[in-house]
Amino acid sequence: MKISTKVVATIIVLGLLAGALIFAQYSSSTPKTVKLTAHDMEVIFQELLPPQKQQQIAADPEEKKKLVGEIKKLLAVARVAEQEGYAQHADLTSQLAFQQEIALNNAFRKKNPDAKITDDEITAYHQAHPKDFDDFLQSNPRFQQGAQGPQREELKKQFGEFKVIAERARKEGLDRDDVTRLQALLDRSQTLAGAYLSDLQKNADKLVTDDDVAAYYKDHPSDFDEVRVRHILVSTQPKPDAEDQQEPGDAKDAKDKKDKKDAKKPAEKPKTLTKEEARVKAQALLDRVHKGDDFAKLAKENSDDQASKDKGGEYDFFGRGQMVPEFDAAAFSLKPGEISGLVETEFGFHIIKVEERRAAAEPSADQKVKQKIIDKLKQEKIEARINEITEHTDVVVPETFDATPKVAAQPQTSSATPAPRQD
Repeated sequence: MKISTKVVATIIVLGLLAGALIFAQYSSSTPKTVKLTAHDMEVIFQELLPPQKQQQIAADPEEKKKLVGEIKKLLAVARVAEQEGYAQHADLTSQLAFQQEIALNNAFRKKNPDAKITDDEITAYHQAHPKDFDDFLQSNPRFQQGAQGPQREELKKQFGEFKVIAERARKEGLDRDDVTRLQALLDRSQTLAGAYLSDLQKNADKLVTDDDVAAYYKDHPSDFDEVRVRHILVSTQPKPDAEDQQEPGDAKDAKDKKDKKDAKKPAEKPKTLTKEEARVKAQALLDRVHKGDDFAKLAKENSDDQASKDKGGEYDFFGRGQMVPEFDAAAFSLKPGEISGLVETEFGFHIIKVEERRAAAEPSADQKVKQKIIDKLKQEKIEARINEITEHTDVVVPETFDATPKVAAQPQTSSATPAPRQD
């Protein structure tokens, strides 16, 4: 979901999931507030973020502040979900318990990569817990299909091994390891916050009235304008072979073309222009436009946009947000008859001419416009609720912590004195 992704994207970076210590803490009837320490944030920064993200945050104080804000939002929303009993929802209870076991398995495998689990241990587990596997399948429908026929015994064996490893991890105290503990907190929070925000999204329709929609349209009428444009693209992307651009004919035509192609030497692919070459070519075309050359004719003869060149570069009416951002911004900044300068996008350089502009129908007459406004207002209300929760939370996430990136161990050279091993 959009909001939950926005909130958690920066901090969900490893495959570990919720751990036993956090699970036990949050299973109580009165959930404890979360108060991270500077040490906790340093562990999250150095151990749970990828090196590239660490470097980015270390170089930019605003990125560090953004990380703190995102973590606080996530934990704050999760705390509200916890207080409203989401952890006791049947589907989430099963999910959180399963996450707990995954976390312990990952921690154990990382510390003991060569450890083996014997068939006797697996058999002993199933004898001691005869209903666990069936209960697991009942609570996790996505595994049921894979547990049919002969595959059932193999999956049951894997489940037993999974459980035995989790128990070994607990005995080794891995659930109390800082990295596992904090990853567990973040992942458990993601699950709870995601469920809470999903319900908020489903119920947000009730928060948006027809009067809200009408008022928004009245205050932002130009947001729903549509434009019809022509454009010329000078591409910086690799060009397809000319043969590949031809329309398919009947079987005989295809065979004749193949025979002719086979008879000739392989043709060189059209040259891909550098950015500077494309800019120079586009500027020359723009100069011709300003001198009065027919725009549609120039597009047909020179544009690299195969979807529109045969129509003189025309794109029929479209609304805001339907094109790449740079193209979109340029098109909606022009009046009918006006021509842009060179507009650079990921595809190359565009010259855009607006042929016509029209206002969208009022939302009472156009369901698409109405739904677009509803979606925008829903999003604003959800974000407002998240900000309200974060502003009034008792969750503590310190802004001051050491954001020095973790330096990967350097390979030893033959002349260097070996460093003592640290386990």
